[in-house]
Formats: sequence, structure tokens, C-alpha cells
Amino acid sequence: MRRAAAGEDGQTLLLGVGLITVVLALILVLASASAVYLDLKTLTSLADSAAAAAADAVDEDSYFGGAATDAGPGVLSDAGVQAAAAADLASQPVELTGLQIAEAYSPDGATAVVTLTAHSQPPFLPWGVIPASGFTITATGTARATTGM
Repeated sequence: MRRAAAGEDGQTLLLGVGLITVVLALILVLASASAVYLDLKTLTSLADSAAAAAADAVDEDSYFGGAATDAGPGVLSDAGVQAAAAADLASQPVELTGLQIAEAYSPDGATAVVTLTAHSQPPFLPWGVIPASGFTITATGTARATTGM
């Protein structure tokens, strides 16, 4: 009886170390996934902010000159949307790596569409498992210029 019990010595320690390793790995993977998710949410917020700023930047000549869209007077230009989006991003306190405007345009003269890209690097994942450069994340924001007409 004692001989059978002696064969089981040390097995609990090995099981405990294995369990702790698996739990620690899961915690690190969840923390890394959360970091990428928070970067994506930040990028989405920045894209929405840039699109809203671009929609507010109606060209003054077209607004006061009488040019009209279905939404009211004034027309958004692609150059105006690009400039307003860049100015809004410059005023934001962001810490995203590789943040840039992929495209900023107005498809119909009343809507501003801004697409941003950035890089996200999970802090705890081994670089042999994922690309060394991390992930490229993309977010698009859309805003419509209206005058309440």
C-alpha cells in the first residue's frame, strides 16, 4: 500500500506548475487582446471626431455664394475635408503608433468620410507568434453637414 502511494509523490507539484502556467498565459493573452481593442476604440473615436470636424468645415464661398445640397446651403470639398481632418488630428492628444489619414473625402458634397489607420502592438504576446510589426488597424468615421432646414 505504501509502495503505491510513494509512486504518486511529486505529481501534484507538476500539475500545480502546469495550471499556473496556463492561467498566466491566458491572462497575458487577454491583456494583449484588450490593448488592441482599446487602440481600435481610440482610432474609431479619432475618425469620428475628424469626420465631424470636416463636416463643420463647409467651404465659406459655397455656403454664402448660394450653392446648395439636399441638406442645405454649402458644399464640402475633398480638399476641405482633408484639411479639416488633418487639423483635428493635430489637435488631439493621441499616442497611437503610425497614425495617418488613409483617405478623407466627400462623396456627395454634404457627407464627410474619414478613414484612419494606425499600428497596434500587443504588449504581452511573443513576437514569434504574431508579426513583429504588430497589427494594422483601420477605422472610418462619417459625418453629415446639415443646417436644420
